[in-house]
Amino acid sequence: MRGAFPFLLGAALVLAGCMPGATPGALAGKDHAPRAGVDVRLSAVDADGKGRQAQWQGETLALREPPIAGSADIADVRYVLDEAKQPGLQIRYRPEAHQRIHDGTEALVGQRAALSVDGRVLMVATVKGPFGESMMLSGLPSIAEAQALAKHITGQ
Repeated sequence: MRGAFPFLLGAALVLAGCMPGATPGALAGKDHAPRAGVDVRLSAVDADGKGRQAQWQGETLALREPPIAGSADIADVRYVLDEAKQPGLQIRYRPEAHQRIHDGTEALVGQRAALSVDGRVLMVATVKGPFGESMMLSGLPSIAEAQALAKHITGQ
């Protein structure tokens, strides 16, 4: 969906891994997995330029294949307010993907990773520690935009 997320280009986004058991209470209830045809990826950014080319804030990135996590690994996506009451997306992974995502992000500590939806990079951040059951994309400009992104991904 071309041009669907122009609001994210200037956003200061933060990618944070959540440790097991840290899934917010707001995620209780029915899961909202990505809908068929929506491609959500968490990819390592290759400093040597090897990988699928993508643009982000005027920079050409090389995203390693295969991604660390993809749509099939995601159990739930929804907008939330982070600890600072800023809008964001909480992405919770399927239990069978936890160890692979943990190991993949642990190997990237100190390096950059990118989150993309339908081929468009939404954010790039330095991995601070391995991810557990979920991750948070925070710093979105508004609740309405966080809701629109969650709706695009899940259809709900």
